[in-house]
Amino acid sequence: MVILSSEEFREQENNLIQMGTLGGERLINKINLQSTRGFGHDGMNPTVETSLNNNEYIGYLMINDRVAASGFGKIDDDQEGNKYKTMYLHSISVSEEFRGQGLCKQITDEFIKKFGKNHILYLTVRTETGNENVVGIKCYEKNGFIMLPQVYRDHYDGKNNAMIRLPTNSKNSIRSRRRRKNTRNKRK
Repeated sequence: MVILSSEEFREQENNLIQMGTLGGERLINKINLQSTRGFGHDGMNPTVETSLNNNEYIGYLMINDRVAASGFGKIDDDQEGNKYKTMYLHSISVSEEFRGQGLCKQITDEFIKKFGKNHILYLTVRTETGNENVVGIKCYEKNGFIMLPQVYRDHYDGKNNAMIRLPTNSKNSIRSRRRRKNTRNKRK
């Protein structure tokens, strides 16, 4: 599992091309295909190129020379003076043949390890009645995200609600306060 900045990804892609280790297919195309198929779409969306153009972070997990899961993160602009930065996670997907192995949690964990201490992480997930992404919602909840039921957007696939995860570096973060409270309750 790796999460790279756009600059790091470009450098890695160039090194792989120079070494001839891609077996004829560029990593960009492998990730684009996995991401497109992971959402059940035909063709191939230029998700990686769009992320590179927007200076985003690209995460992916390889299993047996195949991209099994991928996800992308964009640090929001214009955050000067804010205590915490915000990062939008998007297009997190797992290839159909690798589902049920905890890869959604793993890729989300990697973004949390890299950015979760100093960033408010947020994403949107499909909540359209009858078409809910129940597996995705459970994955994000296991990673400490909470659903904001009143914050949603209409998307091509129906209603999508926002989920957020608060930073964990503060002694007064919600998680820290809960841990201290639970520890005190256990002592009684």
